[in-house]
Amino acid sequence: MAGAAYAQSPPPGASALRQARAAWDKGALETAEPLYREALEKGGLAPNDVLEGYVRLGAVRASLGKREQAVAAFRAASILDSTFAVPAEAGPKGPQYAAQAKRDTAKIGSIQLALRAPKETPSGKSFTVTAQLDAAHIPIVSRVAVLARDGTSARESVAETKPGESMELDIPAEVTLPNASLLVRVDALDSHGNRLASAEERVRVADGPAAGAVAAGGSSGSGFTASLANSPSPSGDTSLRRGGSFWSSPWPYVIGGIALAGAGAAVYFGTRPSDDVSVGQVGVRTR
Repeated sequence: MAGAAYAQSPPPGASALRQARAAWDKGALETAEPLYREALEKGGLAPNDVLEGYVRLGAVRASLGKREQAVAAFRAASILDSTFAVPAEAGPKGPQYAAQAKRDTAKIGSIQLALRAPKETPSGKSFTVTAQLDAAHIPIVSRVAVLARDGTSARESVAETKPGESMELDIPAEVTLPNASLLVRVDALDSHGNRLASAEERVRVADGPAAGAVAAGGSSGSGFTASLANSPSPSGDTSLRRGGSFWSSPWPYVIGGIALAGAGAAVYFGTRPSDDVSVGQVGVRTR
């Protein structure tokens, strides 16, 4: 099925992530740093794992006295969750670098992803869910995917679309079995399949056509529930959330090995990236 690769278990980056955590737990920070980078680059990680990777990359770099690289990694973590805690392993300079990173990213805030889905849907019928992504973060998202899974039958469906402020994604009839309880999850994905943000809802499948069911893709009402990932809302310039220019915002951030950017150009806070930086695409946080 198209797009199913991102949902595979275990994800491609899982092995490197396990090794990175083991090295971290042993205090082998210089070993952990490239392993966390490898895990992010191989991809498929859940939002909390992506956040962990960037927080710990920042901490390792702070402990080694790599100020610019530490601040850059903490900037990425702040985009995922501006309330992240600084590990003690970061040393005395770590909180200072993290505070600078949070100030740098305060204008944009954390990525926000919302899901609107019907509370109930008829069996044997397809239905539509709506995903909403804040405009300021659209440039770092490679694609948006929706996963629908029936835990009883193990049937699942994955659909994808290009990122936008409002996206409709179809859930096919093949997963709407009578009396099923569907887990519907929408994910903002980077080019490595890392889940930058996720939001989910439960949708009950009725025995037959549901009386008074709200039409798929219709306006908000009692038939719909909605979830929001990665709040609170960004503070500062609201024009960015209404669709302000990518290049007029502080994106992208080059973070010393991977960049929060789709196009690969470097817009930054008054400093040039180092010559050995490669450009990829990463991100963020769970709901």
